[in-house]
Amino acid sequence: MSAQIDQHEHLLSLVRRMIPPLSPNLHKGQAGRIGVLGGSGDYSGAPFFAAMGAMRFGADLAHVICEPAAGAVIKTYAPDLIVHTVLDSSLPNGLDVAHEELVSLMERLHVLVIGPGLGRSAFMQSCARLAIQLARERDIGVVVDADGLWLLNSEPDLVRDWPGAKRVVLTPNIMEFRRLSDAMGIAADSCAELARALGGVTVLQKGAVDCISDGAGGLGKGDTLTVAVQGGLKRVGGQGDILAGTTAALLAWGREWARGAYAHVGHAPSDEDAAVVDHVAVLAAYGASAFNRTVSHVGWERKKRAMVTHDLLDIVGEVYEDMFGQYEAEDNKGKL
Repeated sequence: MSAQIDQHEHLLSLVRRMIPPLSPNLHKGQAGRIGVLGGSGDYSGAPFFAAMGAMRFGADLAHVICEPAAGAVIKTYAPDLIVHTVLDSSLPNGLDVAHEELVSLMERLHVLVIGPGLGRSAFMQSCARLAIQLARERDIGVVVDADGLWLLNSEPDLVRDWPGAKRVVLTPNIMEFRRLSDAMGIAADSCAELARALGGVTVLQKGAVDCISDGAGGLGKGDTLTVAVQGGLKRVGGQGDILAGTTAALLAWGREWARGAYAHVGHAPSDEDAAVVDHVAVLAAYGASAFNRTVSHVGWERKKRAMVTHDLLDIVGEVYEDMFGQYEAEDNKGKL
């Protein structure tokens, strides 16, 4: 148990290295521009929780790309979000319109989350396919969740052997993991095997204990990291969406840090950070998993059976400060 705790603290210390400091020399948008593609007519809550989860965690900007019906509702939830109602199946050239808008939006994003509230209609699945293809052509980080994973069941080549696979994270729950494994012909319940079959993308397998792997290993014993941080005893819809959003925020920070985007504020990789740079996606998944399990536990302790996802969203900032903020305060002493 002691060794497990030591490894957990070590991995969190690596996650902290990727987080940009709060600095007056960072302008709006440098600390994370996140997109969430989803939000069909029936599901407006999921993209809201993913986008707001990313912003409450610390990302600067969040865009939601959705159907008009979902967008009208999401705009009433939070004016903090930038909502693009460009996925419109009622238009005869709806996919062409979506393509044009997505090309423009991709230039503004560090990471795109694909799937929350997406639904399984042919049109919305086509929009997700288009978004993945565009992200693959550009240097955009990708988190695939929920019905984005449904698309990969039939089209795994959309992410398989992705150039620079360290920028792709899949977040399947138990059933989604089984479907993906079946689609890839993997009999064993192995997170690492699925990651390898997909060419090195990072898989965050959600469960009683979360498992994370890119198939290669290099950060701990073996090729799979496990997260056994205690969560809450009530599962509510929307927790996975907050996980997807916070994973995206950490992935954005990690990738920007690794490429030297924060060097001007004294935050750049050193020679000792080679392992962190090589495992940004795995560490983003690990940090987000540990964080969201902690959020769930704190929410459960306070609300018990009455806990809903809004309760969790409300404490994201508080839990962030407990897990990561105190270290920022120590690092920034005398700098501001």
